[in-house]
Amino acid sequence: MIKGVNRRIVEITSTEHEFFEKAVLYVKADKSCLPAEKITEEAREYLGRIVPVRGRKKLSLTAKFVIAIAGVAALIGIACLIMLL
Repeated sequence: MIKGVNRRIVEITSTEHEFFEKAVLYVKADKSCLPAEKITEEAREYLGRIVPVRGRKKLSLTAKFVIAIAGVAALIGIACLIMLL
């Protein structure tokens, strides 16, 4: 949620981050004449790039290995069933 948009400052109050309560971005002087909607859109896009989205965790190498082995085992099981039919 954006608390307020000023011609020079954008304050974002709901970062949904466990460490950071809010973000304050200072708008460059040559960009402050842009519409508030455009500045808000750019602020959200910028924060989306620097703060990772929750829920998109990388899988560990072990987890990837286990998934790969399970996939191979499933394929072997399907091949065996087809051969029996």
